[in-house]
Amino acid sequence: MNWYRKYPLFASALTLCGLLVLGEGWLIYDRFAASRAAQKKLVEREAELLAMKDLVPVPTRPVATAIEADLARARRAVAAMRVELSGRGPAAERLAGAKVPTARTEAYFDLATFVEKTRELAKKNDVEIRPEAARLGFALYANEGPKEDRIASAFHQRQVVQFVLESLIEARPRSLFSVQRERALNKSEKAALLADQAAAAAAASGGVAPEPPPEGTAGPGSPPEPESPELFVIDPRVTARAYAYIDTTPVRVVFTGQTAVLRSFLNKLASFELPVLVREVEVDRASAEEIAAAAVVPAEEGTVADAPADTPPAPSVVLSVVPKAPAATTSGKPLPKVPVAIPIVSKPLSKFTVTVEYLDLVAAPASETPAADAQPTP
Repeated sequence: MNWYRKYPLFASALTLCGLLVLGEGWLIYDRFAASRAAQKKLVEREAELLAMKDLVPVPTRPVATAIEADLARARRAVAAMRVELSGRGPAAERLAGAKVPTARTEAYFDLATFVEKTRELAKKNDVEIRPEAARLGFALYANEGPKEDRIASAFHQRQVVQFVLESLIEARPRSLFSVQRERALNKSEKAALLADQAAAAAAASGGVAPEPPPEGTAGPGSPPEPESPELFVIDPRVTARAYAYIDTTPVRVVFTGQTAVLRSFLNKLASFELPVLVREVEVDRASAEEIAAAAVVPAEEGTVADAPADTPPAPSVVLSVVPKAPAATTSGKPLPKVPVAIPIVSKPLSKFTVTVEYLDLVAAPASETPAADAQPTP
């Protein structure tokens, strides 16, 4: 310390030189570490470049431009498909402009009004609604509306069922025997269902399941709907559901009629006023009880009901000739009896079970939603 006091300038210069040496050493080490990191990154990029040499197509700028153009066209096609699958006509407008009830009382009267109007429409078209289908799939809400957390789900199901039944009644079946729907789910049950679908999709593809929605975000919710013959679960082998892409609302109807009724009903659905797909069609001969239930339709002129009881059939395996009642002319003289050919074997009644699904596209994330005016990259 004596020499430091004796030579202060020399001591200060010596201290400064030491600090400079330490600083230079740190800079040399930092540059050395950065050089090693850059060298490692260069080796990785060289390996990646060598691997890209075998790619098809070759990753050149023209190829990248073509890929961007294809991506833009695909996004426009997806946007057009979304517009197409949103439906068209009065049914789509009614579905899009419907206001979801907010209270159980409001939901109850909405369902009651739907049942009443559908019964009136069926009566107008001479369609019998059997007692087991009297509530049109919503017998659980015959006395009270759905729970608050299930109102939106039940309301959406009602809209889909209404469109399906109006299309069916327009085809004029003889009798409606059953209307079935899926169980109405609340938000927590829907989240659990999405988690199961994600796990199933990951297991099928061998990938990693997307992270399911966090549990408890919607609260415990109300108890599930009780068991009912009006509830069913669609076969997962035929459903159009796809996790994160398409959700569906399945409906199943059972009715009796002739083949022309089924054809007219399916043609109505094929018009795609709403995105409804037919998933299953089962056809059986109507039982004696079902035929008797449909026999209340009054007989038309020229049918077997008009033939006298003691009239023997003509010797034909296809047609029977029955004299038609004579009609009076303007002069008052009756015309001669005119034979009317009627079939011995009438058209049989069939029992149809049709399962349909309403497609509900899952909204894409905001980051993946293309702009409306997206153009290909030049």
